[in-house]
Amino acid sequence: MINITFLPSRKVVQTPVGSTILQAASVAGVQVESTCGGKGTCGKCKVQVVAKNSSLTAQVSLIEKKFLSAAELSAGVVLACQRVLTEDTVVKVQEQKDVHKRKTDFVGLGHAAIAPSVGKYPIKLTKPSVEDQTPDWDRLLASLPVSGIEFNLSVAASLPRVFRVGDFLATAVLDGDKLIAVETGDTSGRCFGAAIDIGTTTIVVYLMDLNRGTVINSGAVTNPQQAFGADVISRITHAANGPDQLRELQEKVIEGLNTIIARLCQESGISRGEIYQAVAVGNTTMAHLFLGIDPTYLAPAPFIPVFSRSVEVQAKELGLKILDTGTVIMLPNVAGYVGSDTVGVMLAAEADRLPGFSLIVDIGTNGEIVLCGKDRILTCSAAAGPAFEGAEIKYGMRAAEGAIEGVRITEDVELDVIAGGKPRGICGSGLIDAIAEMHKIGVITPTGRYASGPVLEELPASVRDRLRKTPRASEFVLVWGDDSATGEDIVLSQKDIREMQLAKGAIMAGIMILCREMGIDPQEIDRVLLAGAFGNYIRKESAVRIGLLPSLPLEQIVTIGNAAGDGAKMALISTEERTRADLLSRRAEHVELSNKKEFQQEFLKGLDFKAMV
Repeated sequence: MINITFLPSRKVVQTPVGSTILQAASVAGVQVESTCGGKGTCGKCKVQVVAKNSSLTAQVSLIEKKFLSAAELSAGVVLACQRVLTEDTVVKVQEQKDVHKRKTDFVGLGHAAIAPSVGKYPIKLTKPSVEDQTPDWDRLLASLPVSGIEFNLSVAASLPRVFRVGDFLATAVLDGDKLIAVETGDTSGRCFGAAIDIGTTTIVVYLMDLNRGTVINSGAVTNPQQAFGADVISRITHAANGPDQLRELQEKVIEGLNTIIARLCQESGISRGEIYQAVAVGNTTMAHLFLGIDPTYLAPAPFIPVFSRSVEVQAKELGLKILDTGTVIMLPNVAGYVGSDTVGVMLAAEADRLPGFSLIVDIGTNGEIVLCGKDRILTCSAAAGPAFEGAEIKYGMRAAEGAIEGVRITEDVELDVIAGGKPRGICGSGLIDAIAEMHKIGVITPTGRYASGPVLEELPASVRDRLRKTPRASEFVLVWGDDSATGEDIVLSQKDIREMQLAKGAIMAGIMILCREMGIDPQEIDRVLLAGAFGNYIRKESAVRIGLLPSLPLEQIVTIGNAAGDGAKMALISTEERTRADLLSRRAEHVELSNKKEFQQEFLKGLDFKAMV
């Protein structure tokens, strides 16, 4: 075994000789971006070997020569998936600041009457005596406001101490008609729950006061399953390799959740045993992996999940660090690629209750789309791929410190960079902006090709000089090397634009097909609701310009934040909303795009940068 030290966290992990840096980082719980799951195809897992004269930097693979510049190689930068460990090593990993803050900072929807299923009931018991030898359990049952309570071994085992330490003043904790805990004294003022949003990329936890229906604290981490790939197909493929791999994926997501919960508890001054319930949402694959259920048959047609209804389990069955006997509820899914996260969005947006036609779009890897109207709810999933997360883009990155998030082109290129400073790359919102701006001034044609000829002569020289030809294709320089954090020019290649066209084409095709199923034109949509943290940062005019969203007045396009998380919050604090989530999932009519003969035609039309009509 050899020791690997990761900076700046100073985490040290022992790993067998022959492991890669990426594998060691996964064991250590250190987040290294790896959108391809260690296959060597994305070039995103850049880390720096700090130790001089390390054998790690001696050999450069062909894959690394493809993705790393000469300056990076000389500075000890390597690809974590390519370098095999043979000796003790110190590795520096680039921190992605702000990447999670965006998931938890903004206020979204999520208003519900406070009526949680968890309640706390103070009880003052008569002390036993020679004349009254009633067993503790029976004494407890006689004092509760509900009947038919089943025997709970862990609760019963706690009673002798709980009753006598509190001089027979105690608090019973009920979840519906289930007794989940008995506590010493009157603790009815402290009743907490967790709303969980398990995203493919990011996991978010909201710690809530169930008495008041308010969020006390929130936190997020990158989904540790990222080590096995950025998209759900990569993770399904890994899980399909066997029970050990499935268990590995489940342990990773539970590990991430427990990390957040422990920090939130410490910051908020509560114990994990005071969190009595958790309500989770996620896409169908994430739901399966969270529960440790094999998702293998979600990948091939006909995309069959193991379950779609809401699921309730005890926290200790999952290893989730809340009250061991607390209830964990996974809200229902709709279909193989439309999960409980979409149900959460529908719950929070209340689009089914709004007049006219409402389009909900969660722009991301899975591209969930919902169209409500005529007393119908239509759903589909457009496989947009990870381009919106910065994957498959040469200088793409997640929305972290140093990412270009906004672009304007006038006399020159003006950039908005997350947290200021010199840019390191470009995230999804910046990519949409850049393409929309280049399309507006004629640098990019409607078909997505870089322009040539007279149209360029009309541009300012400072803009025109940024478009250059390489041996492979043309590219546009967004940032010159002298102005970038890496010293490299940050460019958008022709391939980058093609990746965005593929992602955008899938979303546009999904919208058009749902409109056709509903019997309306896109212009008849009354409102577009943009869900997800990503939707919160897209410039609406840019999305409309390239045809990612319908051509509606901008005031009819509304961002609703992390509505999936808001839906989880609503279901946590209200049994009525939880029931409504079940009803929404059953009402939803899923439209399987792969089964629609017109999908290919709509997808090809959607590749062009033009208005959606």
